[in-house]
Amino acid sequence: METTYEYGNQQAAQPFWQRIRKFFLLPLDKSVLLRIFGLSGALLVSLALPLFGAIGVALLALVVLAVLIVGASYGFRIIERSSKGYLIPSDYGLTDQTAVGPLLPYKFAALIVAFATVAVILNRLLGAFDLAALIVLGLAFAALMPAASIRLVTTGSLRGAMDLAEVAGVMRKIGRPYAALSGFVFGGVVGGLSALYLLGVLGHSATGPAEGGIGYALLALLFSVIFWYYAFAVCAVLGYALYQHADKFHIALLARGDKRLKSSTGRHADVKARTRDALIGQMMTQGEVKEAIELLNADLSQRPNDLSLHARLHKLLLAENYGPRVEDHTEKYLALLVKSENWHEALTLAEEAQARRADWAPRRVELIAPLARAAVQKGRPQMAAVLIRGFDKKYPNHPDIPQIYFVGAQLMAESGSRPDEARRILQYLLQKYGNDPVTTEARRYLEVLDRMAR
Repeated sequence: METTYEYGNQQAAQPFWQRIRKFFLLPLDKSVLLRIFGLSGALLVSLALPLFGAIGVALLALVVLAVLIVGASYGFRIIERSSKGYLIPSDYGLTDQTAVGPLLPYKFAALIVAFATVAVILNRLLGAFDLAALIVLGLAFAALMPAASIRLVTTGSLRGAMDLAEVAGVMRKIGRPYAALSGFVFGGVVGGLSALYLLGVLGHSATGPAEGGIGYALLALLFSVIFWYYAFAVCAVLGYALYQHADKFHIALLARGDKRLKSSTGRHADVKARTRDALIGQMMTQGEVKEAIELLNADLSQRPNDLSLHARLHKLLLAENYGPRVEDHTEKYLALLVKSENWHEALTLAEEAQARRADWAPRRVELIAPLARAAVQKGRPQMAAVLIRGFDKKYPNHPDIPQIYFVGAQLMAESGSRPDEARRILQYLLQKYGNDPVTTEARRYLEVLDRMAR
């Protein structure tokens, strides 16, 4: 059967509502189907585990958790790959490895738990939910979750996904179509839950005691298939929404603007990229590193913001081991990563640079503060400390000094050794730079430190 998805051209990306049929056909792609039935099959087999007693029940819980994690990881991969222009899941193997972090499923679960916690608190405050309250809560969920999920995928930050200001920023970037997007996602979720409920009612009426556990096992299999079908379809919608607005989210599209050739199966393939990769592999085998770099640079001249090409070029430059060229490219690549908020890759690149030279710092001064803040958030305090060391003396009038002070206060407070000094820095920051945007965070942080001190 001919695949109904194709690699898109971002310049002519269709609105997502014109591709509704294709989103619902995506789970029928061979690669997605295998995962749906693999996940559902694993769940079906695990239903026999309770027969082994308490240990079996515990194993069943672990299997269910593992299935959810594996399925969620693939769902995030669909979003990430789709956002870069690869709309055929079966062809993901032709692309670079996904940049989606392994912790995203856990962070998404924490996001859901946070929303549920708010719902419980409202329930306690109101005494009980009436129909109007349930409708308002459902609408809030529909409005916030797509943007929060997009923020989580693009930054990998749970804090960012829970920040209403950043979530609102996602809505503004998408604009008016966001209302239709959230409505579609919410409709898909409601439709999936309704289908599951209907299956449960029909299964309960059709499956009596005589059938034993076999009927319920088959019903569980259907539940799982429908759940993952809707989940992956919704992931495709979110990924395409990012792809449609790639420029606003600073997403580097893979092979942007390339013409794709259609194979005999009807599936498009990135022939040019695969040919280039094969040639580079041959050159590296023959020790022709400089020639491989020149070949990749030719593609980069056409797509200077393509992060996947920069990642490959950086590996080739490290293999060449010519220091000045490695350092020059590190600066260019780092600037793109910071601009697109790909913090994991940016921090890894900075870590490599610091390993080559202990006092390394970006040449572009405006990159230091955001990189240091990301290092603190990602649990790399030593890197942050090296980045901000002596910043206010080297650049006495730089506008990022308030952010540098805030990072310094965080490092002192979270190390546990100098909380009083951290409070003094924050107080000085609020006093001298009261109009800087970072003071809002600094004030909250100072309040927390004051409460802890009391």
